[in-house]
Amino acid sequence: MTMTLFTELEAEWRVLGAAPPSVAALRTWAQGDRVLEVFEDLHQVVRFAQRSADQTRAGETLACLAARAPSDPLAARTVLHVVLHGLIRIAADFRGAARSDEEAASMVVATAYERICTYPIERRPHSIAPNILLDTRQGVSRSLFRPRVPEDGTADIGRLAVASAGSSAADELVGLVDEAVRARKLRVDDARLIVLTRVAGMTTAELAAEGGCAVPTLRRRRQRAEAALAAAVRCVA
Repeated sequence: MTMTLFTELEAEWRVLGAAPPSVAALRTWAQGDRVLEVFEDLHQVVRFAQRSADQTRAGETLACLAARAPSDPLAARTVLHVVLHGLIRIAADFRGAARSDEEAASMVVATAYERICTYPIERRPHSIAPNILLDTRQGVSRSLFRPRVPEDGTADIGRLAVASAGSSAADELVGLVDEAVRARKLRVDDARLIVLTRVAGMTTAELAAEGGCAVPTLRRRRQRAEAALAAAVRCVA
């Protein structure tokens, strides 16, 4: 998938990573964080954080950057490049849910950058890159798949499943869910749960983390929601 934004970010980084101001900033950072002293430029920092076999040192390196990201745009941009390949994969997963590939890329990058600049390093000092990617995926999912509730109280459930366009089974399920919501036989939040997990590919673990609940609780809620949907379908039949 070609996304102009990611191409532009890659091209920008080729220059930015070794530019004199970036090297000077790295030297300043290294005065406070000795782990950064071994790097000559930010290209080396990124490659080490992405590929080092020494995961402990790689994590310490990324933590130094993440701690600076809220107040230092260059540090935030460096963290963004560390996770860029993961962001490309996330954007590809949402390509059908957005109006275009470029909208998917823009949403993913904007969400990731905001998360980088607000990352709670004191509370989550480990697995920083995976945490950022997971938070980004969940943030974009909330933006794209949140049901809209018009003035008449019905929900545009079809919007939830655009990522599954082309799947007749998915289309049929979304149609049934949409009808059940409009007939007020299924709650909007239960409809969202069914579509996100059965159609859009989110796991119950991801949704549980997003909602701050236990996975077994969410699974039981989905079972009840699907039972309500089945009952609604039988009534129509």
